[in-house]
Order: sequence, then C-alpha cells, then structure tokens
Amino acid sequence: MRLLLLALLAYIPSAASLLKHAAQRAQALSRTREVTLSGNLTLGNDPQRPAQLSLRFPSQCRLEGEGGLAVAVKATPENPAGATEGSGDALRLVQLACPFLAYRGSRPEESPDTLRIAAQSVGAEISAGAGLSRLGDRVTYVLGATPHDPSSPQLWLYKDNNAPARLIAKGGADLRLLEYGSPAAAEWFPRVIELWNAGQLAARFEVVEAKGVRGTAHEEEPDSPD
Repeated sequence: MRLLLLALLAYIPSAASLLKHAAQRAQALSRTREVTLSGNLTLGNDPQRPAQLSLRFPSQCRLEGEGGLAVAVKATPENPAGATEGSGDALRLVQLACPFLAYRGSRPEESPDTLRIAAQSVGAEISAGAGLSRLGDRVTYVLGATPHDPSSPQLWLYKDNNAPARLIAKGGADLRLLEYGSPAAAEWFPRVIELWNAGQLAARFEVVEAKGVRGTAHEEEPDSPD
C-alpha cells in the first residue's frame, strides 16, 4: 500500500494532458465576451493607483489607470505577443498575462494549443515534460524546465485547479498569477497579478471587483452582436 501511495504521489501527467485540463477550466465561462477586473495597480516605487483590466475573449487585454496610463495587447492564438499599445512594465505585465487570462473563446479543441504557443513564444520548451514545485503554499506543475531552476523559461500550473500560476520568460521576466477563487475575482481569474524582474517586484495589479462573469457552461447566453 505504501509503495502504491508513493507511486500515485510521484505520478505527473504529460504536458499535453495538463494543458488540456488548463484549457477546459476556462470553458466554464460559457459565452462571456468580456470581463472587467477593477482594482489597484502599483508600478515599481510609484504610488498605488486605481486601474481597470479589460479582457475581451479571445486574446485581447487593455489596462487603464489613473493618471492617463493606458496599455493594450490585441493578440491571436497564433501570435500571443500581438499588436501593442503603450510601453514599460505595465505593458509587459499585460503582454505576458493576457494569453493566460483571455484564452476562453477559442474552440475547446484549440485552447490547449493556444496555451502551448503562448508558453513557447517566451522560450518555454513545453515538450520537455513536467515536474512538481510550490508557489506559496500551493503545489504546482512545472512545464518546460527542471523544478527549482528559475533560469530557464517555464510555465507553472496549479495542481489543484489546473489554472495558470507562473510564467518565466526568456530574459528573466517572471509573471505570477495568485489567489484564484477569491470573491473579488471569482474562480476563473487570479486576484493578484505580479511581474518580477531580477528579484524585484516591477508591477502588481490587485483585483477588487470582477464584472461580466456569467455563471457556468450550463447557463449559456447568446452572444451579443459586435
């Protein structure tokens, strides 16, 4: 029995299986076309400011903040970097996070490829397999690198809910998606999104309210006309 338990604990699904489960969780958003996450943004040592992150499915994200801040990414599953507006750490935060926040809307069979391409676009070798690590107090799967090797590009997924957890890009940019399941951001989105560079926190968006989340896949509503 002990050997069986150890074997079960050591079992790690394939990267393809993990990406499939990560993609499936977003389908529960039904036919939601757009979600707005309202909260507070901190850039470097600047004072915190009110901001809104608008997600339009699939693959379009816009962050606007007090003081005239506006950055945006209009991407496609095939081109996660997309066309951009703005610059600096705010744009880098949105550019890295957008594919892992707004991939719902692709056909279900295409969503795993959307996530895979987004990870590969920043250098993660997803086909290299998966390992186990921790982000805070939660267990994660690590795709694309050896666990505890932050020098290589990699994608992390939470083990308990398959949600995207962390993305380390070539060049060292470190995106962290934290605290899923909060009342502020529902189960589908992280409450906190952080960008780290060289061990320093470069940008942090903390969600206070989410608007536009509509129930589950069993409560579908017709798409509204564009």
